[in-house]
Amino acid sequence: MANKRSHGIKEQISGPLIIAAVLAVVTFFGVSIFGAGGTNNTPPYVLGLTIAGAVFVVTLVVCATLILVEKPNDPELGEGTGINRSSAKLYAEAKARREAEARKKAAEGKD
Repeated sequence: MANKRSHGIKEQISGPLIIAAVLAVVTFFGVSIFGAGGTNNTPPYVLGLTIAGAVFVVTLVVCATLILVEKPNDPELGEGTGINRSSAKLYAEAKARREAEARKKAAEGKD
C-alpha cells in the first residue's frame, strides 16, 4: 500500500492565496491605469480596490471548489453501521435472504 502524505492546512491554503493575491494586484493596477481614461485624469483607486477585492474573493472560492472536487472520499466512509452502511452490502444481504427463502420454499414444495 502506498504511503499517503498528509498535507497540512498551510500547504493547501498557500497556493490559492498566492494565486488570488497575484490576480488581485494585477486587477488593481489594470483598473487603476485603464479606468482613469488617460494620463491627465486621476486614477480611480477606490474602484481598483473594490474590483481587486472581488477578484480576490471569487478566485479563492473557485480554488476552494476545485480543491474539494479533486479530493476523493476514503473508501472506508461507505462502510459501517447505521447511517454509514454501504448500499452494496445491504443489497447483498437482501439478495442472500431472498435466495435462502426461495430455496426453503422450493425444499418445502418437494416434500
